[in-house]
Amino acid sequence: MKALTILLIFLSSLSLTAQKVLQYNLKTDDTFRVEQQAKQHITQDINGVDQIINNHLKSVMQFKVVKVEQDVIVLEMTFQHLKMTMSSPELGELLNADTANEDDADLTSKMFKGTLNIPVTMIMERTGKIQSISGGEELIASMFKAANIIDGATIEANKAQFEKQFGSEALSNSFEQMTYFLPAKAVTINDTWENVYQGDLRAKNKWTLSTYTEDAYTVSGNADVTMSNIDENVTMVLTGTQKTTINANSKTGLFKEITVEGIYIGDTQVNAQNMTIPTEITSTITYKILN
Repeated sequence: MKALTILLIFLSSLSLTAQKVLQYNLKTDDTFRVEQQAKQHITQDINGVDQIINNHLKSVMQFKVVKVEQDVIVLEMTFQHLKMTMSSPELGELLNADTANEDDADLTSKMFKGTLNIPVTMIMERTGKIQSISGGEELIASMFKAANIIDGATIEANKAQFEKQFGSEALSNSFEQMTYFLPAKAVTINDTWENVYQGDLRAKNKWTLSTYTEDAYTVSGNADVTMSNIDENVTMVLTGTQKTTINANSKTGLFKEITVEGIYIGDTQVNAQNMTIPTEITSTITYKILN
């Protein structure tokens, strides 16, 4: 009896410490929808007076698996809904753009409508690292078309700004924030690994496998972050930290819900006025599988 008890304890300990391979296991024609919500609270000290801006972005994206290979998964993404609001306690509502808006006079909403149902192709490694994205150029062209902007000079003057949000490289960097959190090696509970996000939000992430069952697992992450937005008019560089919590499906590797909380502090340089504005941003971003 004593020997049996020891054996059971031994087998139980093996189960607890067994290594897990965390990766995406999706099949061709799998589809899922993701709702993203991003809230930013921006405080800028302008000559000793705080100016506050609140941004809220909501989007719904549909993903379809079009091909599965040994090392990569090819997905097609389309936007199904996009809404952005910007407001200030002092200045009131500054922007309210929504693809559900029926007002044809709202130029920003019309441009957002141009993003709907335009396919973007994503090639993703099984860790969630994105090798490439194509379709960003078509997305931006559709935005200009939806707003009936056909003048070549106007398009060229504004294209670079749209590429920072909707270009293929920008989309790749953005999507990695909801896909790229899996390790390249087998891990056990409490093991850690690292990766880096590139782009305007550059983050060095340290991940930990917190829990694991046959059906679900959780990953927690902490990151040191540099947020930058640099153009000929404004230079903003902020540094800070992010804390991420991920609940995911053990069978598919796909997240169920992600929460990212961050705080970033630095300066905004307005070049034309030679003005330096202390800036602080707190943000909460959530991603949720809708089906």
